[in-house]
Amino acid sequence: MATDQDVGVNGDITYQFSEVDDRSHATFAVDTTDGVIRLAKPLDFEATKIHELSVQATDGGGLSAICKVLVEVVDVNDNAPEVVVSSFTSPLPENALPGTVVALFTVRDRDSGANGKVSCALGDQLSFSLRPAYKNYYELVTMSTLDREETARYILSVTAADAGSPPLTTTQTFTVDISDVNDNAPIFNESSYTMYVRENNVPTVLVGAVRAVDADVGPNAKVTYFL
Repeated sequence: MATDQDVGVNGDITYQFSEVDDRSHATFAVDTTDGVIRLAKPLDFEATKIHELSVQATDGGGLSAICKVLVEVVDVNDNAPEVVVSSFTSPLPENALPGTVVALFTVRDRDSGANGKVSCALGDQLSFSLRPAYKNYYELVTMSTLDREETARYILSVTAADAGSPPLTTTQTFTVDISDVNDNAPIFNESSYTMYVRENNVPTVLVGAVRAVDADVGPNAKVTYFL
């Protein structure tokens, strides 16, 4: 608001931005008659946190004055956390030691304050856990020995949530396949076999058959027999 001690036309005041080419001025509009400043387009705290405006008041005689208006944008929780994966290992050998790093990732949020404070949680899982690494980095690590024959694939869900109200969340899924190692011996389907054959049979006559299976896969499960 500006005042002018003159009367009549000389005391009539109009308002305008003095620097119309400035980006901040393009975000706002000023009423020429009453000096009310309104938004001309949506604000984005993450793009510009402070807008500095120059408003010029001009009377009917051509005299003018300029004031500075500082508009501080207040952050709202409009950005969900981001999960950026730096490294990920799959398949993972079943003899990997506990504490083996499966994935390394970072979390970030473009908001500020509590709206930008992010915490991570791993869905119910006994074989894996999350471990803070450095600043906003986390490691996904094994917690126990793995057994491909028991579980050949794990689908792990990591949820990143900010501290806004209400909080915004992002879920990152890691599919970890477990590769086989030769940790199972063949097992016969019977502990002992009794077979009968008539005497005086010719060589190569069929006496019977034995069978063994191996819980591993691929070459580790290929069984050969010898006496």
